[in-house]
This record gives sequence, C-alpha cells and structure tokens, in this order.
Amino acid sequence: MLDLARNAALLLGLFFAYSLVRRITAGDLQTAVLNARQIVDFQNAIGLPSEARVQALVLDNPILVKAFNWFYMWGHFPITSAFMVWVFLFRRHAFPLIRDSMIVLTVAGMLLNLLYPLAPPRLLPGFFDTGALFGPSPYDIGVSTAANQLAAMPSLHVGWAMIVAISLIALNSHKYRSLFLLHPLITSVVVVATANHYWIDAIVAILLVFGAWEFSARLAHNKLLQPCQDSEDDPSDGKAKRRQSSPPLHIQVFHLSPGLSETSTGNDKPKASQGRRVPADRPVHVALKLEERHMERRTTSHIG
Repeated sequence: MLDLARNAALLLGLFFAYSLVRRITAGDLQTAVLNARQIVDFQNAIGLPSEARVQALVLDNPILVKAFNWFYMWGHFPITSAFMVWVFLFRRHAFPLIRDSMIVLTVAGMLLNLLYPLAPPRLLPGFFDTGALFGPSPYDIGVSTAANQLAAMPSLHVGWAMIVAISLIALNSHKYRSLFLLHPLITSVVVVATANHYWIDAIVAILLVFGAWEFSARLAHNKLLQPCQDSEDDPSDGKAKRRQSSPPLHIQVFHLSPGLSETSTGNDKPKASQGRRVPADRPVHVALKLEERHMERRTTSHIG
C-alpha cells in the first residue's frame, strides 16, 4: 500500500510540474509559431514528407478522421495508465524501470517545452484541426486546462507509446512480440494526420525514449549491483545475511533482450559461463558480472 501511495505521489507531482510548464509557455504563441515555421523548413530541407499531404489523404474519409481523433484522445493517457497499473499489479519487478523511464522522458519533454515552445501544425495556415472539424476534440472536454497546446516538441503521445511497446517486448517471449511496435507507429501516423505534431516531434520523442530507458536502467543497475557484490564478496557471512543483502524483487532490472523477462522460457534464456549456476534471485546481467569477477579471482589464484 505504501509503495502504491509513493508511486501515485510521484506521478501526481509530475502532473503538477507539467501544469506549471504549461502556464509558463502558454502565452508565448508568437515564438511558438516562429519555431513551427523553422521546423517546417527544416523538414523540407531533409526530405521528410509534408504533414499537410498526409492530412489531405485522410480528410476525405470522415470515419477514418474520427477514428484518428478518438485514438488521439484515448490512445494516450488512458492506455498508458492502464498499462502502468497492469505492470504494477502483475509485473512488479519491471515497474521501477518503466516508471522511471516514463518520468525521465516526461521531464525531458517539459524542459524541451520550456526551451523550445512549438505550435502544432493545426495552428498554422494550410492545416486543419480535425478535432474541431470532425470531433471529438480533447479541448472540448476540459483537457485544455491541463494540456500545453504549444508543446508539440517532443510528442509525448509517441514517446509514451514507445515505452509501452518496448516494455511489452521485453516482458514477452512470443515470437511475434515485435508487433507491439505497431502502437508507436500508428500513434505517429495519427498525431501527424490530425495536425497535432510534426514528424520531427515523433523522431525526437523516440530518441529521448531510448535515452530515458538507458539512464533509468543504469540507475537501477547501480542500485542492484552493490548489494549483490557485498553478498558475493563476503563468503564468511551466513545464509541469513546473504539472503538479506539479495536485491528485492521490485527493483530487479530487465533489458531489451528476449529471455530477461519473467515469462521467458526455453532457449530464450541467456546462459552464464559454465561452472556456476546463476542465482535465481538475481537479474541475469548482475549474475554474469559476478561470474566474470569470480573467474578473474580464480585465474589470479592459479597464477599466484
């Protein structure tokens, strides 16, 4: 219960920080539009397809546009929230890394909003606000009081969808698990076709995701490794102390590798070097590190 309250407080604090950033940048429309024109020119220079052309392909199909609008509204916060609850309840060992990645990504996005306010395409000439024209629009149901409409860079829709996808890939051993990447792919098409984001917003978001994931994984790895080393390097300690120093399940780290997930079976499991068994209560990458150090000590003792 305490763990749940702590995580809820973290996410609530993140929401208040986002609202604060919105109030700071909400009145900077002129700068945001100027930055938007620079983004359009940059995308044209590097050959990215025009968002206006992508939008034109769907405007003649009202049903498809409405479907995109619905996905834009309900494929972001509700799906991500449901996914986080599922991970917390059923994949607790993975929750800290996913939660921290979400937080790092969102904080990085807010800092970028402060440094580079960006108006979405729908606020520029030549684009249409599909939510206002076809419905539903998230800004008709009070979302505008919390959402930052001048924060197109990066697309947190795409960023959160990418974290959900790579997390599900890491937590599954099914051979078709790569299909989870359809979620951020579809999200990217939706945010562009509805004129809420530019292509570059999605690209920057994905780059930030992998940076946030790597940072969070290294942070969790450092928390894990020290107690494991203490247990391994002090063989005089009793079994009770060794069990006490083992890392708790809820901070174990998994990486983007099939076989490091709880559900991996069979040939997907990575193998430690021969001669020692990987402790069941330790993440594989930590156990392999300890195995490497054990082999170094054995080699040194033979040489001596």
